[in-house]
Amino acid sequence: MRVIVTGATGLIGSAVVRRLTADGHAVWPVRHWDFDLRLPSDIAKVRWKAADTVVHCAARLGGIAAQKADPSAAVLDNLLMGAQVIDACAKAKSPSCSGTKLVFISSSTVYPMRIGDDDEGNPGYMTAKEDWPCIPEPLYRGVGGVKVYLESLIDFYTDSFGLQSVILRPTAVYGPGDRSDHVIPDLIRRALAHEDPLVVWGDPYTVRDFVYVDDVASAVACAVAKPQLPGPFNVGSGERTTIRHLAQTILATIRGAQWVTAREDNSSVGPILYDTTKPTAIPFRAVSIERARLVLNWKPEVMLEEGIRRTVEWFRGKKAKG
Repeated sequence: MRVIVTGATGLIGSAVVRRLTADGHAVWPVRHWDFDLRLPSDIAKVRWKAADTVVHCAARLGGIAAQKADPSAAVLDNLLMGAQVIDACAKAKSPSCSGTKLVFISSSTVYPMRIGDDDEGNPGYMTAKEDWPCIPEPLYRGVGGVKVYLESLIDFYTDSFGLQSVILRPTAVYGPGDRSDHVIPDLIRRALAHEDPLVVWGDPYTVRDFVYVDDVASAVACAVAKPQLPGPFNVGSGERTTIRHLAQTILATIRGAQWVTAREDNSSVGPILYDTTKPTAIPFRAVSIERARLVLNWKPEVMLEEGIRRTVEWFRGKKAKG
């Protein structure tokens, strides 16, 4: 199969290129230094009609500090890129081509937080499911709101042009190649620089669902291999991880579990200092991945400890190279 991957040098895009190439697909990477997908003139240069599938990974990202500093920074770029790629895929028809299928990388930021009974019947924050209404939390109304709009635009092009599509909603993605300022690469960089104590922003019991990038690429591969599928699919680890456990895992991977335990037992501060005065995200985000398991026949393979180990190794190699 001939597959275009936008954002091919980014965290998700590069992993998707590796996975689809390994699966035997003819992969055409769209790199930001070759094509600026915000520009109609560059959109016109991409061979959309020659491809069977497009995986749209290109996005402008930013961590919590960047969103607090400029909540609108990523809005226009992501809107322009997404809308033009969707339009190009929908209209990529010729006598020999019925159209180009789109695998769209959305985000779990489309979901609101909800309080109610969880899967075990206990009251508290609920795990997000695909049938929830897409009403992003105020902090994510920019980046999440763009994803909500682009998903609705895909529905419009499906009705108007017969666009084939699969929508994936990853949670907090991490792994080798992550050059962002999100929590995992930020903590790894500072832990490798021997920050002591390691300062972590916000509440240690904030919960996230961290999914390893190769597992996201695996979900993309499943979506590429199937025809259009109704509705979106959550892509996560299926695990709830507190920021405290994350920070401890990173420090244990870099400094050793015994060092972390000794510091916790013998220091008034300990190896980690939680700074609740710093900007923090919403207290809970986790998703159900049952639909992806059942329909895509996909499941995550890399759990947090192994994923952190691989990511730390990549950062160490990058640091050694200067």
